[in-house]
Amino acid sequence: MVVKKKIVLLGDSAVGKTSLIRRYVFDQFEDTYIATIGSKVTKKELKIPQSRKSANLKLMIWDLIGREGYQGLHARTFVGVDGAILVADITRRETLLSLERYWVPFLIKVVGDVPMVFTCNKSDLKDDFEFDYDEIEEIASKYNKGFNEIIPEGLELCFTTSAKFGSNVESAFQSLGHLVLHNKEVMDPIKELYDSLVATGIRRNADNTTPVGALDAVIVDFCEGFDDSRMAMLILRQELARAGIDINNPRKKDILKAVEYLAEAENEFKDNKIVISNLKRRMEWAEGVKE
Repeated sequence: MVVKKKIVLLGDSAVGKTSLIRRYVFDQFEDTYIATIGSKVTKKELKIPQSRKSANLKLMIWDLIGREGYQGLHARTFVGVDGAILVADITRRETLLSLERYWVPFLIKVVGDVPMVFTCNKSDLKDDFEFDYDEIEEIASKYNKGFNEIIPEGLELCFTTSAKFGSNVESAFQSLGHLVLHNKEVMDPIKELYDSLVATGIRRNADNTTPVGALDAVIVDFCEGFDDSRMAMLILRQELARAGIDINNPRKKDILKAVEYLAEAENEFKDNKIVISNLKRRMEWAEGVKE
């Protein structure tokens, strides 16, 4: 039996994400940089050694545009991700900083804690290094708590890689393959909130003038409009992440964004009059929040 897992490569533009995928899947390298537009998927089958026999794993490898302004696209791509390879260009310090500033927090906000393997790519350009391996290793340790317990001997959570020469490329993907195959599912915090609000009807604060109360009201109202709870959950996760909502400490400005984004999503499924009515009602809750 073949197990399918969705993984994504994340990092700024020109760090070498596409080159790493080409090296791993096709054992090819192209010097000319071609920017990734939108997202694209490549498949790769591999065997993961186990105690008695190897497991057959098919990785669905997503490569997407490496610019921070595309939050909607990134959120939609992140849904269903089982793990990620975070890529920094070792010749550009800013690409390391953006992993913690944007890519890792946004991924976690959408899918919760998933295995992540960190790479500092372009290790062949030794004279141009702007940061040390120790710095990205520290980040990897911070965000992979628990996963180091299931990584086998000989594999790591952090690598220096060279897509040009293939250095450690196979090992990085092999490590993530092992982690996503053996990782136990972690409860999605947004799904957990969704279940408590919709399935049990328990709200954290019935006062809609508080940020938590208003957010809970918006979530319940949105979900009640869908017969398909799975579809509601998918849209909810995407748009709350896109709005930058911290579900435990929501801010008024982020709730206002979320209301607008949810209306945009509903516009694809519902009559325009219903969408406008929903938007008006939820906007009143959001605007009535006292901080």
